[in-house]
Amino acid sequence: MTSTRDRATPTDVSRLLALHTDGAHLIMGLVIVSNAVFTFATAGLLDHAWASYVAMVLACAGVVIVGRPFPDPFPMRLTLAVLAIIAVSTTLVCYALPDTGALGRATWHLGANTWLIWFLILRRRVLLAWVGGFAMVAIMAAYGVISGRGALWGVALTQSQVALMVVATLFGASLRRTANRINELTERSVSASVVAASADAAQEIRVQRAAELASTAVPLLDRIATHGSFTAEDRAAFARVEAQLRDGVRGRGLMMPIVVAAVARARERGVEVTLLDDRGTDLPSVAAMAEIGVRVAAALDGATAGAVTIRLLPPGRDTAVTVVTRKGEATTRLALTGEGAVAS
Repeated sequence: MTSTRDRATPTDVSRLLALHTDGAHLIMGLVIVSNAVFTFATAGLLDHAWASYVAMVLACAGVVIVGRPFPDPFPMRLTLAVLAIIAVSTTLVCYALPDTGALGRATWHLGANTWLIWFLILRRRVLLAWVGGFAMVAIMAAYGVISGRGALWGVALTQSQVALMVVATLFGASLRRTANRINELTERSVSASVVAASADAAQEIRVQRAAELASTAVPLLDRIATHGSFTAEDRAAFARVEAQLRDGVRGRGLMMPIVVAAVARARERGVEVTLLDDRGTDLPSVAAMAEIGVRVAAALDGATAGAVTIRLLPPGRDTAVTVVTRKGEATTRLALTGEGAVAS
């Protein structure tokens, strides 16, 4: 039986973010456009504008990468690619920045790269995302030293980005708890559905068994209630019905129409027939069950006296069905495989 975990599709943060939807694509498009706008708008402030352009292309590629719908955690190779983009784009923008003067939005890469770090954190790459964030801070501090602005200036420039990384970490943890609760509720729902389906199936079987009992036994019970004496034929009919009811309980897996008919014919000839189902279920192959039904019916039709015991064996054995025929002192045994062939 398939487990509930196999049947229920797990929910993770990436699924909650709905990255495959048009809304998510629209947001990623806006981020890309904003990166481009800030880059071109501040190009006049830079010493090496081309470096900022290359950084912008890399940052936009990172947006596309982190927006790809993968199950959590985000693939390692793509995570490393995003970390490389963060480090390289930060270095390029620092190379492009002037050593003096106000920078304004020329440091757009900080927000762009923090956006990438956010998604790495949310998609269960928290430690590596923080490594990328610290790398960005270290590069900015190094730029501050080289440009004469000071390392603390570079670190201070990134303090809001670090705060956003803390928020992302806490937010991601909350989303993961939510996803876990959703999965637990889903599994409970699936389990309840399985239990309900099993109960319905059991009820259907009970109704079917009751209908079979009513159609078979009720007419004879009416005769018993309304007649005081019975002939030998009546008693023989009672015995056949009793055996048929016993077959439905003890040999349920063998109650194929062709077998039931052959059993009835054999009992009318005076053959004692016993059906035993020690397997509890049909064989996996419908064709095999049909072949076994044909062979069992043939064995029953060949019995003219004595007793025949037909047994459906438990699973995991080379032999699936045995047909043992006893006539006087002579005993013959027919063994059939799970494919319906005669066992060697």
